[in-house]
Amino acid sequence: MSDALCIVAMWAFAAWGYWALGGFLRTHGWPGCPWGGYELAEYVRFFPVAIAFVCVNAALDLYHGNWMYPSSPQGPVEEFRRLCISSLLTHAGAIAYMAFAYQSMEGRISRAVCIYACLLASVGTQSFRNWMRFVLKRLNMGQIPVVLAGGGEAAHRFAAVLDGDPYAGIRIVGYFAGTERIGRKRRRRAWNERDFQDRKITYLGTLRDIVPQAKKRDIKMLVACQDDRLFRAQMDEFAAWFTYVVYLPAARSFPIFGARAVNFDGIGGLEMVNQGRMKVKRVQKRVMDGFLALVAFAVFLPAFLVIPVLVKLTSRGPVFYRHRRLGRDGREFFIWKFRSMYVDADRRLKAILASSPSAAKEWESSFKLSRDPRVTPFGRLLRKTSLDELPQLFNVFFGDMALVGPRPIVDDEVRQYGNSYRVFSSVRPGITGLWQVSGRSDTGYGRRIALDTYYVLNWSPWLDLWILLRTVFAVLFMRGAR
Repeated sequence: MSDALCIVAMWAFAAWGYWALGGFLRTHGWPGCPWGGYELAEYVRFFPVAIAFVCVNAALDLYHGNWMYPSSPQGPVEEFRRLCISSLLTHAGAIAYMAFAYQSMEGRISRAVCIYACLLASVGTQSFRNWMRFVLKRLNMGQIPVVLAGGGEAAHRFAAVLDGDPYAGIRIVGYFAGTERIGRKRRRRAWNERDFQDRKITYLGTLRDIVPQAKKRDIKMLVACQDDRLFRAQMDEFAAWFTYVVYLPAARSFPIFGARAVNFDGIGGLEMVNQGRMKVKRVQKRVMDGFLALVAFAVFLPAFLVIPVLVKLTSRGPVFYRHRRLGRDGREFFIWKFRSMYVDADRRLKAILASSPSAAKEWESSFKLSRDPRVTPFGRLLRKTSLDELPQLFNVFFGDMALVGPRPIVDDEVRQYGNSYRVFSSVRPGITGLWQVSGRSDTGYGRRIALDTYYVLNWSPWLDLWILLRTVFAVLFMRGAR
């Protein structure tokens, strides 16, 4: 429903916009403008494009789940990639149809409308889907019931992710944990009940009760977060009943994007690909970052002219601020920003941390302050809009940073990353990244590290494009910025 509605809306907007722009230009100094010389009603006959789009989506496995709710396992980046491919294929077919069937209608229709609708649908279809997901979750409709096997860290992380996220469309009916063989497992069961009760997830029994209880409730999807040995011991039993079995062996990141199933004469497995380690992919990312940074610089050129003047007029001190950060392989470099703090910010920070234990605790955990008195009034606006980070485009040009990548950190933060720092430092840090589009300053430190690690292990051009689009919306709505 949302996919068909999106295509109709995009075609209507593209046709009307093209027609209105042509009329405006013809009225204001371009009488011979060829744009918009058609009747809008001519495009009504292209309604089968919506049906074709849905059919191509189905062929690309974009309706996985139940009949009402396309759900997991497609992640948001993979869904975005497939929706873009589907839009291109559908509209390429529409343009081919125009070329053969409407040769005698030159001037009454425009292929440009089809091209604009294709671009709009590529960007907008996922937003329509997310809107539909939000509505369905609020109405408690279409949510796929699942049972959860295990009560460890991975199970709790999975439940926490689903708690406020409508994307997956999954509703946990209950969970299973422990066995009856060891009496002390009863105490573990009680602990699990206390831990899950805030999310209203019911304890349904031990791991031996999974299939009987699932049959009783007619649940066909299992999320297994149990020990590997127990999972392998019960795999045949699970396969005899469940349609979908999702196995989450640990609460950590793996190189999943681009992974594929492999078979060696009956021995099945999963090939995980770390695309960031491929030299060709690294060159591809460097070229893409440089090109997009150049485009961004051209778009924001007026801001580079106006902001320095306003910084000078609103506070004493230099226009730019530079700070030492760690880049790829731990090499130090200076990151550039428009100055958003007072020139004596370091002195003010020491005074704040000495006088306020709560501020000192907040700084120790995240190296940020929610109410930072060091920031100037105009600096607050710069930070809210993220315009203070525009000079980092020069860091991209110089090769110190990427347009998209992990968050650049200082020396004191290395200890927070622990063993993950080796993975984290294998790529250039970015102006924007996964943590920025996942809440920015509202994201906890542990979550930031997990997101940065996931990005490094699962990098792809599509992931970068998806993050850039999410960044635009995050900045426009000033979500999580401080």
